[in-house]
Amino acid sequence: MSQQRKKVVTDLINKYSSDFNYKNSETAIILAAGHGKRIKSQTSKMLHKIWGKPTVQRVFEACQKGLPKFNSIIVTGIKAEDVIQVIGNKNNNLFAFQEEQHGTGHAVQIALKKINPKKYKGIVYILPGDMGLIDDLTMKMFKREFVKSKTDMMVLTGMYEGNPYENSYGRIIRVKPVDDSGKPSGPDAGKVIEIIEYKDILSLDEKIPYVRKFNGKNYSYTREELIRNNEFNSGVFAFKFNYLVKLINKIKSDNVQGEIY
Repeated sequence: MSQQRKKVVTDLINKYSSDFNYKNSETAIILAAGHGKRIKSQTSKMLHKIWGKPTVQRVFEACQKGLPKFNSIIVTGIKAEDVIQVIGNKNNNLFAFQEEQHGTGHAVQIALKKINPKKYKGIVYILPGDMGLIDDLTMKMFKREFVKSKTDMMVLTGMYEGNPYENSYGRIIRVKPVDDSGKPSGPDAGKVIEIIEYKDILSLDEKIPYVRKFNGKNYSYTREELIRNNEFNSGVFAFKFNYLVKLINKIKSDNVQGEIY
């Protein structure tokens, strides 16, 4: 990236960002740095319109209506100038810049630098900026379920219908009813162990089981079993801020794409 463009983006971020309100207990991080190679368009996937509105604007408005007292941090990247100007200057909204795209986890790391960890103890919601069909009712429901669960983290999942080999979303791996030794999983059954990306599944050896450990027990999954798993990761998460900050930098890039996600 040229120093000239970097200065342009930095100036826009300073111009359109407002102050973070530490009295607000909720923060939405909207990931809008990617371009979207799969859609084969010169226009960023964040800026494609649905019913006349750019997708990133629709995501922002879903948070605005679904989380009435919230801060937002929009992570920009490839089309930063356009994304910033589409959203404009909004109360309690900041922009961050992911200069190089190293994955969604890396984008969240960049966003969190905008928050003083000594002053904020609330909830953080993470959303893809291209999820243009999400609405305020979904955000209200997701918030309600997360608060009710009293857990530290929650992911919004979906059920894929169609050819599993055409499902490029990450798969949700859950604890099986029994472990590899045949012992019942008890109350752990059904809990989420991991999200594995589709490209990482394809890289697995068909003959070697994919073994995950949960609460001291091993659970094995075949490559085919993971591909045919139709529960997928929507990319929408909720975290208690203190746990997110504690764990985000432990994410590694030891995957097929070499990214932090």
